[in-house]
Amino acid sequence: MQGKDLAKSFRAFRQKGGGHIRGELTRFLAAQYQGGDAKLAALIEKEVQPRTREIWTPNAANFLSRVSGPYLSQIWRELLDLAEDAPSATAFDKLKKSEKAAQLESLFSDATTREALGVTEEQASRIANWLPEGMS
Repeated sequence: MQGKDLAKSFRAFRQKGGGHIRGELTRFLAAQYQGGDAKLAALIEKEVQPRTREIWTPNAANFLSRVSGPYLSQIWRELLDLAEDAPSATAFDKLKKSEKAAQLESLFSDATTREALGVTEEQASRIANWLPEGMS
């Protein structure tokens, strides 16, 4: 923040409106939350009803490029309900990590990709709700 005009930054922040300000304050407060017991966590979860995938979708930049290639292959098989020796699974396994990340990003964000792969309703639901372990 050194060298920044803090007053100008604050005015710009306030001009974004009440909804934006409340959202930023809520995010800040949520990041400060350090726990409590299971009852408190359950109460907060019930009250807040978090739906992570409404605001976060895995992509190469925010997740997929940060995990291993074998893990990406595991996600591909899990989402599309593929056996390890299925042709599309083995073809996916042979891709470079960056190509795997791009394919998965497309699967998560592009309806045309899902249509081309013949994704079923059950698979589409799995894709729409998938979160990495620990985020659910």
